[in-house]
Amino acid sequence: MFKEDEIVFLLGAGASNDAGIPISRGMIEDLEKLLKNDKAWKEYLPLYNFVKSSIIYADGIQGNFYNSNFNIERLVNTIDELLKSDKHPIFPFIGSWTPKLPEVSENNFLKLSNFRKKIVEQLSRHWVQLEYVENACYYKGLSKFQKEYEFPLRVFTLNYDLCVEKACYDIGVERGFGDTRKWNWRIFDNEKLIEDKNIYLYKLHGSVDWMRDEKGYLVYKDGNIPPDKIEIIFGTTYKLQYVDPFLFFAYEFRKRTISNAKIIICVGYGFADEHINGILSQSLNNDKDRKLLVISPWQSDDNAVESIKNILGIESTNNISHQDMTAKKFFNETLSLDTLNQIFPEGAAPFNELNS
Repeated sequence: MFKEDEIVFLLGAGASNDAGIPISRGMIEDLEKLLKNDKAWKEYLPLYNFVKSSIIYADGIQGNFYNSNFNIERLVNTIDELLKSDKHPIFPFIGSWTPKLPEVSENNFLKLSNFRKKIVEQLSRHWVQLEYVENACYYKGLSKFQKEYEFPLRVFTLNYDLCVEKACYDIGVERGFGDTRKWNWRIFDNEKLIEDKNIYLYKLHGSVDWMRDEKGYLVYKDGNIPPDKIEIIFGTTYKLQYVDPFLFFAYEFRKRTISNAKIIICVGYGFADEHINGILSQSLNNDKDRKLLVISPWQSDDNAVESIKNILGIESTNNISHQDMTAKKFFNETLSLDTLNQIFPEGAAPFNELNS
């Protein structure tokens, strides 16, 4: 019963956790071990402690004493804002830096910049590197599902890793580079001319194999890229990137979720990105028959569906279903047209639950 473009996937960090790639909290835990135990990192420990405590302090002012959303994205975003220094728009309104910042940065903002580079290097060369064929093979469930669906899949991901590209290589993954290694948005506008590509992959936050060439064009490269050259963004909490491909992909996500989509399948997404949440909210509120299927382990005592409804500002829980399972189990054992038809029967108003 599903036609072309009526099924859209959104992948969050939890989708790759089964492949050995840590989610944001896991990256923070690993970072803190490095800062305490590794000689190459120890000099940044006072700076890290200051930035982390300042973020938690800011959350406390807002009344969030026990549920501070401190993660790797907020850490790097805060460092980016600090690095703007006197170029920041609100700098004229600030009397002076808190005295502790010059102390922990040793009056040298280069230390902030070096700290950021080390974090990105750790992410690109350790946290998201893995034996893809062995550890991420469960992503082949997308290939199997596409063959059953018989239409190209729209897969939007917030992850920097190469799990989808490696695992689904056999059916063809289009990222917008064609044969030139230079990204070109026109490829997505001329899809009917593309052969042997059955998954259109939109990497909303960039990729560990992306960089800009000397003319500023986005290209992909095999092998190590200097950490300050990798084209990734750490979430969009503070600003929506105005350069392509990030702006183009955000527009595509809005278009694909608000036009023909009947069901949006979120796998491993924790609903922590305000821009993504805004687009999902708009999509679901604009069409009361559109469904949201959320696949992720749920560790809170709160009702999952009610929590997602409140986060997104959805009027009813009837078009939301949550399944407490890992991405690996979903891709390997559950994802099929038959399953989706069970939870989204034609002409039925309620949204039936999956059998875990």
